[in-house]
Amino acid sequence: MDERENPEEYSGTKTLVEAITEKFCDSSLEDCCKIYVPKRGPAKLSESGDLIAAPKVLSLTDQQISAAGDVDEIQRMCTNVCELDLTKNHLTDWEEILKIVERIPNLSFLNLTANDLQSSLQINDDLCFPNVNQLVVNNTGVPWSTVDSLLQMFPELTELHLSLNNYKNIEFNFNQPYSTLKTLHFNGNQVHSYEEICKFGYVFPNMERFVMAECKICSIEPEEVIPKAFPRLQCLNLNHTAIQDWKELDNLRKFPNLRDVRLLNIPCFESLEDNLRRQLQIARLPNLTHLNGSHIHESEREDAERAFIRYYMDRDDNEKPDRYYELEAVYGKLDPLVDLDLKPKTHFAVKVKFDDKEKLVKVDINHTVGQFKKTLQDFVGVPPARFRLFFVEKDSPYGADEMKYPTRKLFMYNISNSDEFQILLKRGPRTNSE
Repeated sequence: MDERENPEEYSGTKTLVEAITEKFCDSSLEDCCKIYVPKRGPAKLSESGDLIAAPKVLSLTDQQISAAGDVDEIQRMCTNVCELDLTKNHLTDWEEILKIVERIPNLSFLNLTANDLQSSLQINDDLCFPNVNQLVVNNTGVPWSTVDSLLQMFPELTELHLSLNNYKNIEFNFNQPYSTLKTLHFNGNQVHSYEEICKFGYVFPNMERFVMAECKICSIEPEEVIPKAFPRLQCLNLNHTAIQDWKELDNLRKFPNLRDVRLLNIPCFESLEDNLRRQLQIARLPNLTHLNGSHIHESEREDAERAFIRYYMDRDDNEKPDRYYELEAVYGKLDPLVDLDLKPKTHFAVKVKFDDKEKLVKVDINHTVGQFKKTLQDFVGVPPARFRLFFVEKDSPYGADEMKYPTRKLFMYNISNSDEFQILLKRGPRTNSE
């Protein structure tokens, strides 16, 4: 029977079975299928030659899917599927979604972003999906009662995405700690209170990575609950939040295992130059090993802590943070740099090597990697898109570090005069655009 024989019921939408068939089969061919071969694994015919076997990574974004369809067909088509992306479809009924998940035995990743999933989901004790460890329900409006049910049906989740759901409060009714979750994404929600945020820590006590960029959080308190709420948290993303004061950074030291923090585009920090801002943040957070995606070397930390002392040394005592006195106890009372420019050094002379050529160039660490590569175009003889750039820090045990990100500022590499850069040409033919 044609699953879409009732046009009023489907209103132009499809079942999952139809979407897979349309993506991988050419309906103009009567006796065979034309197989689409995606980058991450080919679709292929079954042994009988009359059925598509979908690839391990199956993406069906924006295909107007509203229902599962024939569940036996799903099971035959999707035996090998491990990752299923159903972003921006017309799924609204959780029963239809569970039918799909139930018939894909090897599914480990499920993305339901931008489907309207505001309907409630009642827990079904007969359904359990222990193989699924990553679930994405961003921009779905999924209610907290449904999140509770999902946590019971997906008991082995290690990564959960709840971004852009317009949450104003955290309303878990989950009555026991969910110990498997390691990573939580909660970007772009409307929660203002950090005390509300701490509820996540009690539900997910083993969480190691927490991303809550573009939330309305303006303070990190009450500080006394932080160690209890997030005992294992290692990475925290606070980009584009509304933190109002430098003093809030002191509370980030209360996290027992926090090592990696992102603090980009926060208004109260943006009045300072990039390099000075990074130095003050590093000095204030001695527990960190990484800041804004960049490793903090020991030499950079010492420079930052000395700069921190000098930044506050001439201020009134009531303006000096507690961290100032901690660092003064380590380094002593530093002499002011009377006849020197107090601004951080921004230009360094470094060696650049390409093939058998080398030259000494002056770099501005406030420039980006992309800007620096453009200055090397004449030296290399090809456009920046045709060569790779590597940073080699003197005496570093880590070897060369490829500078892959064109928008990253050079100061994040902790460059000094004794460092060098190496250039390698990319393989492959030239393009007309180059």
